[in-house]
Amino acid sequence: MSTKFDTQKAPRAFRTISEVAGELELQPYVIRFWESQFKQIKPMRGKGGRRYYRPRDIDFLRGVKTLLHGKNFTIKKVKETIIKKGKEFIVTRPNEVIDDYLAVEKQKIQINFNHTGKRTIHIKSLSSEEKKLEIYSLIASLNKLRDEMIARKNI
Repeated sequence: MSTKFDTQKAPRAFRTISEVAGELELQPYVIRFWESQFKQIKPMRGKGGRRYYRPRDIDFLRGVKTLLHGKNFTIKKVKETIIKKGKEFIVTRPNEVIDDYLAVEKQKIQINFNHTGKRTIHIKSLSSEEKKLEIYSLIASLNKLRDEMIARKNI
């Protein structure tokens, strides 16, 4: 991820909370709050307790901002995403990959088995239209098999 800072520091230099807040268009208190919520944000501390953020910390904060502000995630959902995918997913992935991941997470298929008392199975992570067609085909085959078994039982 590229960072564009107004100051004349090296691109990989540590940044103060003011510089990071300016770059991410956030208030410093928001960054301090996120530090309390996400243990992955650990800026270095200088004399007097001043925070210095590494480039990886800034990239992580950018990813958190994308999920919280851009995708309207709750803090709890962001924490779950970090647990499932890891910190590196948020740090190294561009927004398009995060969008793809979120789209797959939202896909669900419900299969209702009426003969078993309204049992529902949820299937997540359908990555393509081809997979959906396979599942629909399988459901149709199972329904046909169920109908044949019911017909034999009634004979």
